[in-house]
Amino acid sequence: MVVKLDLYDKKILCELDMGARQSFSGIGKKVGLSKNAVEYRVKNMLKEGVIEYFYTVIDAYKLGYTGYRTYLHLQGLPKGKEKELA
Repeated sequence: MVVKLDLYDKKILCELDMGARQSFSGIGKKVGLSKNAVEYRVKNMLKEGVIEYFYTVIDAYKLGYTGYRTYLHLQGLPKGKEKELA
């Protein structure tokens, strides 16, 4: 099912992509909405599956690791397809 997003939803997604730890009020100030409106929209996008999860990116170099790890993030794949590719 395709979910329709308006300009505010897209702006919120952009802000979350830049930093998911931002407060709803901080995002609201940047996109022109109230804290409650941003919170409602984020919860709705979570419910609809537009946002699947939030994650942490660790800087392994700062932890003393010198190896490399490659991450591949595939968007738009049906659930279960990622395991087939692994």
